[in-house]
Amino acid sequence: MTGVDEGRELYVRHFRERLLAMDAPGRTVVEGPGLVALPGSATEPDGRVLVTDDRALDQLHALLPTVRALVVNVFSTAEACRRLVAGDGDYRPEQCTAMVCADLAVIPEPLLTPGLTWCAITDGAGSDVPLEAAAAAALLSDPSASPVDRLEPFVAYLRSVPHARYFAATDPDGVVRGTSASATYGTSAGVFFVNTDPGWRRRGVGTAMTAVALRAAADAGARSSVLDASTSGHPIYQRLGFTAVGELTHFVRTT
Repeated sequence: MTGVDEGRELYVRHFRERLLAMDAPGRTVVEGPGLVALPGSATEPDGRVLVTDDRALDQLHALLPTVRALVVNVFSTAEACRRLVAGDGDYRPEQCTAMVCADLAVIPEPLLTPGLTWCAITDGAGSDVPLEAAAAAALLSDPSASPVDRLEPFVAYLRSVPHARYFAATDPDGVVRGTSASATYGTSAGVFFVNTDPGWRRRGVGTAMTAVALRAAADAGARSSVLDASTSGHPIYQRLGFTAVGELTHFVRTT
């Protein structure tokens, strides 16, 4: 079992590797005590910030007005930083749990509910399920599935995640009933876009689709994984071998 300190280090390392993969000319990863961030691009508020403790307060105070972040994750160990972001007015807070799985070898083979089949989303011509259709299904079943409230920017957000692989579970009519995704950076993978149609919940769909994404990440070379779990998703990930390493406030830009 991964200890909390070791697990949090894994979480931070994955976040940093993801930002480095998103780096581009004119955008440089910013680091300091308790903080790692990638400012948004000149045209989009698509930056990312992670704060682990209140040593970051002064740097975050200086950075926040210009970072143009889409998402700011603040651990509960950074209460002063949490209050700073909450008082900004540009972000809505969501509570979640940072979780890690230190060994993807424990992930079981996905077993979908009878009546559903899964497929990879290739996001191109000939794909069985276009990414737009999967994103629309996720928004319909759970509007909080997206950090933005409209389909077009949600699809753009999904496409902005480097090295991502997307998956859908469909019924016999081809209707999307579940989704998942993973993105691999070095030997670590992130899991996101896990969603189940309300009529298919409590049948193991979320667990199976998470396993699909994780096993794809393992095939791509990942040995461990991190994610941000909602209250409803926490039991799914725990069953798959994830452990909690800290509570987060997940701030999502609203303006």
